Amino acid sequence: MEKQLKINSCMECPFHKVIADPDPHDWFNDDDMAVVCTKMPNDKQNKKSLYAAERQEFRTINVAMRPYQIKKENIKIPTWCPL
Repeated sequence: MEKQLKINSCMECPFHKVIADPDPHDWFNDDDMAVVCTKMPNDKQNKKSLYAAERQEFRTINVAMRPYQIKKENIKIPTWCPL
């Protein structure tokens, strides 16, 4: 038996993850979020970066998103999607 999952947005994918992505230069945006793909390694990882999205191990899909955008956002599937 094989199942097929139709995904129209990264937010529907079981391999997406929402992480904290606070703006280190703007206290008003210290609750920003980022969406990452846990199937793809972050090929631009910079452990010395001030930005959480650049330091983490997974490839970023969207960064600097406001918390209210996460639920509403229809994040387009990037061309590099492993699925």
